[in-house]
Amino acid sequence: MATLEQQVSTLANTLIQLGASAVALKKQIDDSSAAWTNLGAANLLNNFNTAAATSSGGLGTADATPNVTHPIDTRTGSGSQLVQAMSSTQLATLLTSLQGISSVIGGAAVAINGATVPTLALTH
Repeated sequence: MATLEQQVSTLANTLIQLGASAVALKKQIDDSSAAWTNLGAANLLNNFNTAAATSSGGLGTADATPNVTHPIDTRTGSGSQLVQAMSSTQLATLLTSLQGISSVIGGAAVAINGATVPTLALTH
C-alpha cells in the first residue's frame, strides 16, 4: 500500500496535469470563440436547415424555413456534417458557457448560467 506521502505526491501530480489540461482547454475555447466571430458562424448556423424534434428525441419533418429554436437537420445539407443535432440557439449558448469556463481558467469571476447544464449534457 502506498504511504501517505506517496498518495499526496500522486495527488499533486494529478493536479499539475489537470492544470496543464485546463490551460490547453482554455486555448481551444478561445480559438473556437475567435473562429465563431471571424466566420460569422451565428448568422450562418441560423440559416442551416432545421427540423422539429420528436418526442423520442429524433428529428421530425423538416421546417419550411429555418427555425433557430429547432435542431439543425443533420440529415441534409450543411447540417449533415454535424455530429449531433442541436439548434443554433443551443450552439450559441454552449459557446457562451465555454467562454465562461475559459474566463474562470483565466482567473475571472463569472455569473452562473443555469441554461448550461442541458446544453452541455451532450449525447452521442
